[in-house]
Amino acid sequence: KVYGNCGMCETRIEKAANDVEGVTAADWDKETKMITVVYKPGKVTVQQVADSIAKAGHDNEYAKAETSDYDKVHGCCKYREDESH
Repeated sequence: KVYGNCGMCETRIEKAANDVEGVTAADWDKETKMITVVYKPGKVTVQQVADSIAKAGHDNEYAKAETSDYDKVHGCCKYREDESH
């Protein structure tokens, strides 16, 4: 599960996953907030993909985005309800 709101989020999340060496495909569904990642085991781990997505500003099951990374996402992409952005 990866948190986000819109098409811009989808592009950013999928790019962050695809940028990890060993990932061959990534598809995020904005309705379900679920990402499907095809990767080469032994070349990359789920945690590495999760960390890359968090670095792009998106919390997920395995990693939380740093506030400084989250603050860089566009206003409509703000998904944290406990923050007044």
